[in-house]
Amino acid sequence: MTEKAPKPLPDLARILWAARIDACANRWHLNNRTIPDLKTLAATSKDRRLHEAVKHVEAAIGLTDALLDELRTALDYMQTQPVEAPQDQQRETA
Repeated sequence: MTEKAPKPLPDLARILWAARIDACANRWHLNNRTIPDLKTLAATSKDRRLHEAVKHVEAAIGLTDALLDELRTALDYMQTQPVEAPQDQQRETA
């Protein structure tokens, strides 16, 4: 990930960044650790359940990709907006 998170981030943006990092890690594990072994097992087995499992893991990867895109878009919108102090804090500083 080459994107830099501006500091300080509001709590919501931090949560979104954490969710995005977790989703990236989950996608990596599905692509690099789960799918290869599962496809190997399915290829050597006559058990249709393994073939179905491969289809569902591939679908999960697609959903994870969509999740990553949506999180990136949400973060882009949040980072282009100036962070406003809540009304109570604005009154205290005035």
